[in-house]
Amino acid sequence: MRLKFTMTSALATAASLMLSHAALAQAAQTFDEVVAKAKEEGALFIAISSPGVPEGHQALIKAFNERFGLNLRIEWTPTNPVQTGTRLIAEAGAAGSVDIVGNGGPQEVMVLKDRDIVKPYPWAEVFGKELNGFDEIANRPMEDLRGYVLPIVDVAYGISWNPNLIADEEVPSSWAELFDPKWKGKFSVNSLALNPLDYYTFAVGKDATLEMAEKTLDNEPVLERGTAAATRAVAIGQVPVGLSAFHIAQRTEGVKFKLFDDYVALNHTFIYVPETAPNPNAARLFAAWLVSEGMSVVEEFEKLPRAADVGSPLAKMVEDAKAKGAKILEEDSLANSSAAAETRAEISDMLTNR
Repeated sequence: MRLKFTMTSALATAASLMLSHAALAQAAQTFDEVVAKAKEEGALFIAISSPGVPEGHQALIKAFNERFGLNLRIEWTPTNPVQTGTRLIAEAGAAGSVDIVGNGGPQEVMVLKDRDIVKPYPWAEVFGKELNGFDEIANRPMEDLRGYVLPIVDVAYGISWNPNLIADEEVPSSWAELFDPKWKGKFSVNSLALNPLDYYTFAVGKDATLEMAEKTLDNEPVLERGTAAATRAVAIGQVPVGLSAFHIAQRTEGVKFKLFDDYVALNHTFIYVPETAPNPNAARLFAAWLVSEGMSVVEEFEKLPRAADVGSPLAKMVEDAKAKGAKILEEDSLANSSAAAETRAEISDMLTNR
């Protein structure tokens, strides 16, 4: 029995290695092969939440098809990446329905990576010489996710305020200032685990972050479904200030925005191609083009800031914050992401039990 088990294991290992080599060989396509196969596929199904302007979607589709001489039928649904991830997990083992997913952060990607729904691809090798600036962009993600994802938006969190309700100098410069009784019921925050409070785990630890969550809730914030909704609450005058993000505040009329002086939560979000993508070549070609050359098309309709884009408004804002002593809180490893996810889960339980 032991001999049989050993031989079976050896055969399974050999088969696994052969499959791995075959997969790598299949993945290591040339740029011209990707374009040719994309043309054969003829379609593309995108589930990316940002860019989110419909006019921008149409402009991107037109520019993409013209750039590569294609006539793909492209459907774009700006779906929340958590919902899309749940859908992909449910579809595991069956025919896929989504080609490109976004804009998930490391915690969202980690769930799919652990299930082999998202696997590595030689992005830089295939597209680096063909797309302007792509090689550097493809290597920006943390080492644990390099090859799995491409960077699309950096969500830099801070505080927004309504200048018709509060003077600039009265706006809190840290999350901790919101614990003051004078702010009771006068600020808005994302009801999803008080996002981005879980990032404070990287600076002060889980226990202190959970204490911050308790103090936040004790001061009776206006809880909104999402950071965009929390920002809208400020814009319409429901509250004078609210937790917000740079790119969301830019899109929202009637608010001003700044980063906190002590800590800046910076969430790197990505787009990625699942293994079940029905049109994998069209998906990879579009994804690589979007995060490089396609960003100039996006900029005509909305801002998708990335802190590593030299000279960009967000890059300057983050550098200024660092120069003043602010600590940047970001997920730079999957171990780091796991710690934040654990804190987030406990904050969610705290909200449920109140």
